[in-house]
This record gives sequence, structure tokens and C-alpha cells, in this order.
Amino acid sequence: MMNHRLRSPCALALIWVLLFGLPLTERAEQKSAPRPTDAQQELFDALRRRAFDAFYNLDYETAQKLFQQIVEELPDHPAGYLYLATQVWVGELNRTRRLQTSIYSNPSFYSRTGETVDPQVDQQFREYIQKAIEKAKARLAQNEGDVEARYFLGAAYAVLASYEATVARQFMAALKHARRAVSEHRKVIKQQPNFVDAYLTIGAYDYIVGSLPLWVKLLAALGGIRGNKERGIKELQQAAERGKYVSDDARVVLIAIYAREKQYEKALELVRYLRDRYPRNYYFPIEEAHLLVEVGRKREGFAAFEAMLQNERFQEVGDLIRFQYAQLLAEQGYRIAALHYYRQVTEMPTASPQLVTLAHLRIGQLLDLLGRRQEAISEYQLVLDRENVFDSHRQAERYLRRPYTGNE
Repeated sequence: MMNHRLRSPCALALIWVLLFGLPLTERAEQKSAPRPTDAQQELFDALRRRAFDAFYNLDYETAQKLFQQIVEELPDHPAGYLYLATQVWVGELNRTRRLQTSIYSNPSFYSRTGETVDPQVDQQFREYIQKAIEKAKARLAQNEGDVEARYFLGAAYAVLASYEATVARQFMAALKHARRAVSEHRKVIKQQPNFVDAYLTIGAYDYIVGSLPLWVKLLAALGGIRGNKERGIKELQQAAERGKYVSDDARVVLIAIYAREKQYEKALELVRYLRDRYPRNYYFPIEEAHLLVEVGRKREGFAAFEAMLQNERFQEVGDLIRFQYAQLLAEQGYRIAALHYYRQVTEMPTASPQLVTLAHLRIGQLLDLLGRRQEAISEYQLVLDRENVFDSHRQAERYLRRPYTGNE
């Protein structure tokens, strides 16, 4: 089976926007924009800390209540609306099982197929993000030098880019908004060089552009798009080490980058730090298991997946854990074991419908590799009977015509 984990630069770009996190800033000096009183600032900081802890532990209901309270306490500040938009976006990714980075390093994700977005989710997200943009622009209209407002404006465009890329799968719109986000954050650094939180977006952008193939970089340079891998990593390390609020977000991006650069021990160190800090977040144990296999510690990686399957905290995402485990087993050549866990996904009543479709497709591919052609054909037909996920129908039709060989 093809290994799709963290290989292509375009996939890394989507990993960046997916893992952008919740942007926050320090209080900046302002001339005319209304500033919170000391009591309001103290309450804001307390609410933010509690909301972040809930958010990173995937307790979206608690996080939403706390973000709403921020809106009520500071109605003219973009923060509350930005966090509410982010909660809607990441909550939808969790529901559709798109929080795992391997989704974005699979070429199928970028296929030109229509994406059906829940209208209620889409409307709610766009209302919140538009409010955040409006609040930030209103402050900038009062004072163009308001660094905090400019940071939040860039952060809002970054989250909008993230949503367009990962939920709506509108990649050109995502690119446009991402460039606006980076532009605003470069202005922040120019105004206030020690505003290291802004290096999260800038560093990710520099790394991604610097990772592009040479011919793509040359074309990008003609359009004024330039980057540098080494500089991007250093900027992200700054954000991780010195950022007041985005240090964990920067660590998450660095995990993806270190894995891509085959610096697996560095990635493991960050994963374990975040795993211990946010014990209810399934993302970090899954990444740890994959990384253990990458460094040649297969038994430990497989044991980590088995432990997750027994962990009561992760029962709600048992479908995703089984799917990821099956994918890892298939990549390592354990086809029969992979079939077992993919089949478990298809048999779970509460499994994500999208994952079930993809599991049927993977089962068909594995059966083809095992020489069980008639069984494989049945699986491809099941895929066609279900809703199209990325390019699952196109793939199923292709492999109905000729067996999957693993060389595609």
C-alpha cells in the first residue's frame, strides 16, 4: 500500500492550515481603540486558559460556552468571535474524522470533486468569522497602528483559509485567504518585532514555499511568493519557545515538519509533551504510534494502537483509531491484519460514513493485492453504492476495470 504520510509540499500546506490552532495575542499599545479594563483583562485571560484546555482536550461544548462568555464580556473584541469560528471549524473536522494529518497527505483529498458541507455548520462558521474580521477592521479604522487588531485580522483570515481548505475543499479560496493572513502578520512583525506569536503563520509559510520543487518556486517567485525552509523552521521554533499563546500550536506544526524532514526523535519529543499536557486528545497518541514505527520500533507503535483501542477516553473515535491502525499495518506489509481492522470500521454502527466508504475502498485494494479479485470487486461496488468521498468513486471504477497493484 502507498505510504501517504507527510510527503508532498501541497499536503504540508494543508497540514499547516489544519493545525493552525487558536490564535491569541498579548495586549498591544493602542492610541484610540478601546482597551479592556484590568478586571476585564484578568477575566479574559482566565476564560482563555480554561477554554484552551477544553479545546485541546476536544471538549468542544465547554470551549464553546467559554468562548461565548468572552464575546459577552468583550463584545467589541474580535477574539471571542474568532474562537467561536475556530471551534465550529475544528469541531466539524473532528466529526468528519479529518483531524489526522494523513488525510491531507493523500492525493485523493485534492481531487476536483464537489464537497457537501452541512449548511448549518457553514452558515454558523461564516457568520462568526465575518464578525471577527469586522471587529478587527473596525479597530484598525480607529487606529491603523493597532498591532493587536492587525494580528487578529490576519488570524481570522488564516482560520478562514483553514476552513476553506479542510472542510469546503475550496483550495484557491484557501490560498487567497492564507496569503492575506501572512501579509497582515508580516506587518505585525514590522511594527513590533518581538511579537513572536505572529511567527507561527510566517514560519509555516516560509517553510512550505521553501519546500516546493525548484520549478514551482521559480514560478512562485515571479508572483512575489518567496520562502526558505531553514528560516521557516527557526521562526516556528521561536513561536514554540517564546510565544505567549501559540507555543503549542507551533509545536503541532513542528511535529508535522520534523516528521517530513525525517527528524523523528524531535517529533516524538514534541508529541509526548503535548500528549501528556492534553491527555484526552486522541491526535497525539496516534501520531506517537506512527512515529514509533518510523524510527523502527514497530512493536511499540502497534502496542500503542492496541492500548488506544482499550482506552475508554477514546471510544468515541474508535473508528478513526482502527482506520489509522489498519493504514499503518498495510503500509508495513501486514495485509491480513490491516483487513481485520478496516473491516471493523465498516461494521461499527457509529463509524463516520466517510471512513466507512474509504475503508471499503482500502479493503478492495488489499484483496486485489492478495489475489482475491472477486471479493475485491464486491468492495468496489459497495464504494459506488455509497456517497462519494474525495475521489473514491473514480478509484473504485478504475479498479473495477483492472486490479489494484500498489504501484498507482
